[in-house]
Amino acid sequence: MKRFLFIRAMVMLVVVGASWGVIENTTYAVNLSMENAPLKEEYGRERLEAEKEVEDETADAVEVMKKIKPGQRLPSMILKGLNGKTYDVGATRNKALVISFWASWCDPCRLEAPMLNELYSKYKDDVDVYGINVTRYDRLEDVQKFSRSLALQFPILLDEQGALFERFGGVAFPTHVMVDHHGQVREIIIGMLSEQELERKIETLEKKKVSLGAE
Repeated sequence: MKRFLFIRAMVMLVVVGASWGVIENTTYAVNLSMENAPLKEEYGRERLEAEKEVEDETADAVEVMKKIKPGQRLPSMILKGLNGKTYDVGATRNKALVISFWASWCDPCRLEAPMLNELYSKYKDDVDVYGINVTRYDRLEDVQKFSRSLALQFPILLDEQGALFERFGGVAFPTHVMVDHHGQVREIIIGMLSEQELERKIETLEKKKVSLGAE
């Protein structure tokens, strides 16, 4: 009988010990889960932010891939100027616009810039000229030297990431974009133009305005 009671007492101790072990392990698991909750929350936040960045970059890439063609409206894009001002390239204006994408190391750009300067002085009441430097492929100090050495009068804008240049093909310098006074792209011309060709293009844009006004 005593042996039976001793064995029963031992069994009870084992059962109670095991129960306490289960309770202690459960408590530890709950505490560990509570301690890790902020980490999980932080990890979740970081993951969401990372996913959002990927989505934003994908959207930007898709936007860049939407090439602009003649007949389409010039998109709105804010660019900094060397003069400290900001310009909305696609802003509504009652003028035609000539855009010249260029780089300071481009020899044809250096030859053409004085021609643009003269034409700007001649037609600036009816036509805007933007010299857009694709700074992604250039250096700002060289851009500044280029502008000063040629005494450029028309605004020099900085396409710092090359996003606008890419939307017009982004093939070579110089690249010209002829825009009418409605903001519609008329021509995209790759390569250097002579002064006569540039002037003819500008006069064509002016004639379109006159003919529309006569209607």
